[in-house]
Amino acid sequence: MNRMKTAISILVFVSMIFGNCTPVNDNDPLSDSLFYYFLLQAVANAKEENCVFAPGGNGDALYNDQWHLQNIGQSGGTVGEDANVNPIWNQGISGNQVIVSVVDDGLDIRHEDLSSNISVTARGLNLLNSTIYPTHTYLKSFHGTAVGGVIAARGGNGIGVRGAAPCSKLVGVNILEKSTIYTSDEYRAMVNESARVSISNNSWGSPDGYGWLWPSSSLWQQGVTEGIQKGKSGKGTVYVWAAGNGANGGSISSPVLVDNANYDGQANYYGVMAIGGIGQDGKKANYSESGANLWTVAHTQGNNATAYTTAISTTDASGVNGLNAGGTSGDYSFGNYTRKFNGTSSATPLAAGVIALLASYYPNLTWRDIRELVAYSARQNDPTDTDWSINAAGLNINHKYGFGAVNADNLIQRVGTWSPITTPQIIDTKATLSPNTPIPDNDVVTGATVNYIVSSSISYIEYVDVEFTSYHTFFPELYILITSPSGTTSFLTEPHACLNPYSNSLCSSGNTSIATMTGSPTYRFGLARTLGENPNGTWIIRVYDASAADTGSINSIRLRIYGR
Repeated sequence: MNRMKTAISILVFVSMIFGNCTPVNDNDPLSDSLFYYFLLQAVANAKEENCVFAPGGNGDALYNDQWHLQNIGQSGGTVGEDANVNPIWNQGISGNQVIVSVVDDGLDIRHEDLSSNISVTARGLNLLNSTIYPTHTYLKSFHGTAVGGVIAARGGNGIGVRGAAPCSKLVGVNILEKSTIYTSDEYRAMVNESARVSISNNSWGSPDGYGWLWPSSSLWQQGVTEGIQKGKSGKGTVYVWAAGNGANGGSISSPVLVDNANYDGQANYYGVMAIGGIGQDGKKANYSESGANLWTVAHTQGNNATAYTTAISTTDASGVNGLNAGGTSGDYSFGNYTRKFNGTSSATPLAAGVIALLASYYPNLTWRDIRELVAYSARQNDPTDTDWSINAAGLNINHKYGFGAVNADNLIQRVGTWSPITTPQIIDTKATLSPNTPIPDNDVVTGATVNYIVSSSISYIEYVDVEFTSYHTFFPELYILITSPSGTTSFLTEPHACLNPYSNSLCSSGNTSIATMTGSPTYRFGLARTLGENPNGTWIIRVYDASAADTGSINSIRLRIYGR
């Protein structure tokens, strides 16, 4: 229910999740064979249907529990604190002809509330058994089906729940049931049917709760880059990525700060939008990771972790499989649904569903248009939070919330006055600066400062990579801030606890970067908060050491600027 995990390169944590699962008993292989035969024929010959959804018509039985779609104060929630999709549905916008890829632990394509919204033009991919059928293999797998329901459970069919884009179509990619996930699997998952896929939902990533820096593989990066460049008939696939659930420590006693979304080399890659989680009151879920790379937030279970009425109601693997065996404590009596989905895992598909509404109404938008529209239309949630500021382009920014909460009505209204981005994206990789500046030990006042001067043809920032190298003997002590020429200050790391993934004991020394373990002391951080600013001028990098004994220096810095 939390963001599903896989380690990259060295550690594989998925086996920990699925290690006690047993295969599903196939009681009717002939029935399955016929089903898949006809499905294969459908994929070869059919076109996506034009779904008709009337929100005021035949209701969905559990819709009233879906406060994230319409919050009327159920279970103590704040009225109106939701994704604001109803005004868009009422305009007849419901996600038609938009295909969303669910990259996860499988997708129950025969589920009663999903089957009519399974794409018949895009083929699924099961990396566990090398077939086109993504359905779960294990009895306890459910995550991808829950994700799929948040996006595209069929609306108005009189049963179950409703997705944010109840007429959009799903294609499943089963990667997380593999005990060992190779970088080639990550690549295939990112590019599967990308020519047809408008949005790729990824409610998974590197392990949470460890406080380590986890770089992404070059093959995974290549897959995302190919998707944004060539996906959706050249308009680019939009990749949404769960920001992570490790903010309050996980295995380390809460409330010790541990993870930041910028420690995840997938969530901080320029080609994805990192999605955080907020609860019924619009405030950050305590587990949701902050970060300068965070793009937006969406609703999920917040800080009332004992009341499942504040979690997300969605589809579950059919029958007794999945999370809800039918009447599982605190859950629905009917096992095809659950009210216990949570984490940034469920926030991310809500954002994906809202984006699907936009993509169906304005199908010619590129991936760059869509991500900027999400930023410019985001609602300032939790307005009294002290971290809110405004960048030089006039955007609200917050390390906890990115540009704010995704809002369907704002999004569709904003696109009405939007000028499509026609200028090709420039990627300007600047020269490496090697100051070798010592970082004063146990000093959070003076620190070390480096000025990095940028001269670029770019005048409008879309994203910034900050490559940072330090041989500091205990990286979690460091507090790294960067200030843009326009004066926007962002933190890239904070002093934090860390957990050794091998021994499950608290770290006491070491770089705590998997990159370092594989031979590179350089780590890349992502910076979304300077969107729309001019990069030219002096960037200021400040580094502080929060504890005694361990020492080091700023060895090198390099900026890579994406923009126009």
